[in-house]
Order: sequence, then structure tokens, then C-alpha cells
Amino acid sequence: MDDPKVSLTSRVTLLRGFPCFASLSVEQIDQLAGYLHEVHYSPLQSIVSQHDLIDSVYFIVQGSAEVTHEIINKKIIKSVPVALLNENESIGLNEKGFYSITGQRTATVKAVTPLLALKLSLADLTNFLQKNHLEKVMFASAKQTLRMHFIKQSLPFANLSPQRLKWLAERIKEKKYKAGDVIFNQGEMGEECYLIEAGEVGIVFQSPLGEIKLLAELSPPTLFGEATLITKSSRNATAKALTNCNLFVLRYEDLSELIESETNVAQMFMTLMVDRSRPLKNPSVSVHQRTAADGETITILKNEMTGKYFKLSDEGAFIWHALNGKQTLQDITMDLAHHFHVFAPDMVAALISKLNREGFISNIHVTAPVQDKRSSWVKKLKKIKKLFASRIAFGDVDPWMTTFYQRFIRYFFTPAASVIWLILVIAGFLSFAVNTQSVLLFFAKKHISLLLLLGLIPFSLIAAFLHELGHAFAVKAYGREVHFIGIGWNGFLPIAFTDTSDMWLATRKPRMMVNLAGVYVDFFLAGMAALGILLISNPYLQGILWLFSLYTYVSALRMLSPLKEMDGYYVLMDWLEKNKLRHASVAWLVNKFPRSITNPRLFRENWPEVSYWVLSILYLVFITTITVIIQKSVYVALGIHTPSPYLTLIIPVLVFFLSCMNILIEIKNQSAE
Repeated sequence: MDDPKVSLTSRVTLLRGFPCFASLSVEQIDQLAGYLHEVHYSPLQSIVSQHDLIDSVYFIVQGSAEVTHEIINKKIIKSVPVALLNENESIGLNEKGFYSITGQRTATVKAVTPLLALKLSLADLTNFLQKNHLEKVMFASAKQTLRMHFIKQSLPFANLSPQRLKWLAERIKEKKYKAGDVIFNQGEMGEECYLIEAGEVGIVFQSPLGEIKLLAELSPPTLFGEATLITKSSRNATAKALTNCNLFVLRYEDLSELIESETNVAQMFMTLMVDRSRPLKNPSVSVHQRTAADGETITILKNEMTGKYFKLSDEGAFIWHALNGKQTLQDITMDLAHHFHVFAPDMVAALISKLNREGFISNIHVTAPVQDKRSSWVKKLKKIKKLFASRIAFGDVDPWMTTFYQRFIRYFFTPAASVIWLILVIAGFLSFAVNTQSVLLFFAKKHISLLLLLGLIPFSLIAAFLHELGHAFAVKAYGREVHFIGIGWNGFLPIAFTDTSDMWLATRKPRMMVNLAGVYVDFFLAGMAALGILLISNPYLQGILWLFSLYTYVSALRMLSPLKEMDGYYVLMDWLEKNKLRHASVAWLVNKFPRSITNPRLFRENWPEVSYWVLSILYLVFITTITVIIQKSVYVALGIHTPSPYLTLIIPVLVFFLSCMNILIEIKNQSAE
């Protein structure tokens, strides 16, 4: 037999961490440690199964395990995750006693990671207790552990550390109520919330007209009454004991400390409050649908009052239609599981929270009671960062945008105007190419002064704003709305932005045209600046115009990159009708590409992702080639000679890696998951 990996000292330390064993003598705990046997489990391997007879208790030494409980809904058995067990926690100690008095497991436990545990058989435990006459002492000292395990079963406290659970178990008080007793009344201010240990509690609401309605019947281990403490409002219903009840009472001061110090507890309380509500759709929201190229129906919500939009998948649309003010989050989750065979309470809660935050739900008002505990220097650093990444938005611009478009801009979208634009773009590019050598020779003689570079700043600001106006007026050309536009800066670069979200309701081609409109404006501006070189003779002004043309051409090519979330990427995403295209493409490259090499059918099945990578590679080849050509022209014009041809590759290689740095990071992150 192999030597044990867990030493006697480690076993004793582990056992002493449980209050039920803490008072044992050195001799007794050494004896108990000798009864422990090491067991190993692989990921997804069952440790214990619900309804099985209890024959042992486990203590986790390394790894983690998931606890699930089976529920039956509409004759379908679902396994619901209820807790995650980690190192120094046990399997088999529950709220009914040192081990279940029913003699059966109340849940299933599976290893999540490779797991090492110490197993204590029920026979050995009973023998130890009887031999040392410890039955009464053991069960009395076990009360603290059992209380900790019971608290952990309540959703907001499921991820608390053992230390925090022990802290909480020491602070809660027990109260007993007889059937019919009122726990609290509607309209009262509260200083306590309650966790049901045993019995059933009814939540009763009385309307202004005096009508009384039973909203819910709560059973262990449900937490209730917390909304009053979090929102500092009066009780919105009355709580009555339906049977004899034993409740754990948690005071406001202790709950506040938990919420302020434990981020996951605060988040779970917000989820719980959403869960208790019965979300109702905002009546000012309209629903629009379109079918993507892959056949998926995309649902888009539009808030007519705020001009905000929200895109939903099939599952998201199902959840949206279920928000009728009558169903709780649990009801919606179970209906989703029945229709889509997906049990995802976290997804449902997250979606409803986002919809509520964006104003698409009318009857939930939740504010997270968390404090900003960051140090003062971190807060100051964030303020400084904001100064270098600021935006100024101008809202409610659609009326004047519509007027301006109808009076002037619409003529630029006629077929004749489009031909003229194309001619000017081509002529401008030819002028840029023809004048490049003469401008570079001028720079070689006079050198580029700081004044010339500073002259680019106002031109670049204007170009950024006109780029976004190109998007905005293209939206108006398709009869859609523009709710806001704005300007700002990111670092030392000027930026502008416009709201084109109303185009989500349009078909594929109009969306692509709107995304390309800004780049087309860039090429037009660069071309016009290059044509201006032919009309003036001042070499300094020619230099500024040429630099502006170069800057704008480079900016246009950068915006066409499919590797970053810019115009080119959104055009590609619309063309392929694939949401989150880049993320899906990276996932395909990491997970499916190796198998696709030996099975070409997988390439056809994932043609949007394959197309993304082909076009991305072509883009990288194109910009690298352009960089080499421009660099060579500059070297020739300025008479620059490099001692080694490899040195000329430095700039093209830098351009290549800077262009794909974000995607390389995403590939690395996906590979690590």
C-alpha cells in the first residue's frame, strides 16, 4: 500500500478546524485521525449521490466539489447547483444532525477538479464516539458546524469562506414562532432579516383597498426580509408563521458589514431581490425582429422614450416575453429549462438585471449598497485617467440632423453625386502618389518642424468629426434615427462617436453601408487634401496637406481592420451575419481548427469563422505590404541607406504585430481557459 500523502499532523489540524472536534483531547483526536482514509476523485466523478444511504463523512484536503440537488418540474428531473465545497470543508454534515437522521444523502456531490479527501466511515465514527463516551459532547459541539452548513445553503451566503461562515454563525440569533404568529407587519421599518431553519412562512400583501393576497409560501433555507435593510424602506408585505417555525435572525449591522466587505454577497443579494420581484416589461418598449443568414432570429428591443436598444438571442427573447409581472425569476428559469433544455438561473438573472439597468423593465428599482473602499491614490489615478479619455455627447440631435439632411445632405446621396465622389477619391489618391516624392524632398531639405505636426491637430479633429457625420447622415439616408453624437479624446488622439444603433432594425446591406460611410468620408477628405496640393504653391502648406492626407489614409486603413472592433469588423460581422464574430472565431481557432485539418467538413460548417480568419490574414498581408512600399519610397526620397536589409523589416514587423496584438492576447486567453 502507498504511503499516505496526508500526514497525521495535517489530519489533526484539519479535524480541529471543525467545532465538533475542537474540544477533543490530543489522544482522542490522534485516535480519530487514524480512522481517516485517503480517497481520490477525478473531475466530474461522483463522491456521493442523492438518496443513497449514508455510510461515511468526507473532509476535503485538496480540490473542489459541486453540490447539486435534484428537483422535478413538469415530470423532468433537473439538477440544480446549490453550493461549491472547497478545501477544509466537509461532506456529510448537515442541518439535521451530525449526519442525516433520515439515513439518506440529501444532495449529490461531484468533484469539479482533481480532489483528495479523507473518508471517515459511519461505523468507525460510531465506534469512536461510543468508545470515548462522547455522544452528548460531540453533538453539542457540532451545533456550530451544522449552523455554518445550513447558512451556506442560502443563496447569498453560498460562496462565503469558512472563516466568514463561522463569523456569521456566531452572530445570528435563533427565534421560535408558533403557527399564526406575525413575524413583521407590512409598512413597518425593519432592522432584521430572517433565515428559515424549520417550518413554513407566508408572505401576505394587503392592497390599498384592503384586499389580502398570499404572495408566497417560504420553506428552509429561504432568506426573507432583506429588501427593507438594503433599500432602507418599509416592509412591503407581512410575514406570518404558517407552521411552528425556527428562524435565524440577522441584524442590519452584520448584514451591512457582509455586503460592504464581500463583493459576491452584495451581488447575490441584488440577484435575490430581482428574483423575488415579478419583472414587468416597460410599455414604451417596441419589439423588432429580423432573420440572420444562418437562420437565427434576432430580436431587438427599442425604448421609444430613451432611444436605447437591446439585442436578444432566441433564449433572451423567450425571457423577455415572460416578463408579464406575474412570474418570478425562478418561474422564468424553469420555463426556459422546459423549452430550451438549459437550466441557467445565472443567465436569466444577469439578463433581467441588464434590462432593468437600461430601463427596459418598469417595476424593479434596485441600487447596490456597496461602498467604494479604494485608496485615495487609486481614486485620483482614475480621475487622471478620465482626463485622458473624455467624451462629450450631444443628445436629442435627430430633429436637426433630419432637417439638415433633407435641406442639404441628401443631394450627396444621389447616383450622380456618388459618381463624382468616386472620381474625386481616385483623383485625390493619384495626386497623393504623384506629389509624395516632391514633398518628401522638401522635408529632407527643411526637416519636419514641430509647427507642421501641430498643424495636424485641428485637421485631425475635424476629420474625426466628419467621419462620424458620415455614419450619421448615412443613417438618415436609410430613414433611421440618430439619437446622439459626440467628440472627445483617448490619450492624445481625437475621437468622435455617433449613435447608429437604430440601424440594428435594418437589413444587412444598409447596416454595411452605414459602417462603411465613415471610412469613405476619410478617403474623400484625404483625396481632397491631396488635390489641394496641386492648387497651392507654398511648400509648407503642401507639406501640411500631404501629412493630413497620409494621416487620414492610415486612419481609414486602421478603421477597416477586422482585428479590432472598428468599422471594418462591424462590416464583416454584418456581412457574415454572425454576432460576436471575433470571439466565436477565436474559440473556433483554439478548439476546432486542429480537428478541421483532418475533417474538411468542419471548415464548411464554420464558414463565418473561417472567412474571418482568411480576411484577417489578407488584411495583415495588405497593410504590411503597403508599409514596406511607403518605407521604401521614403528611404529613396530622403537618401537613407541601411547597413543591413534586415533593418528595413523592423517597421513592417512592428506594424504587423501592433495590428494583431489584441487578437493574439484573446487567443492566449482562450487557450488558457
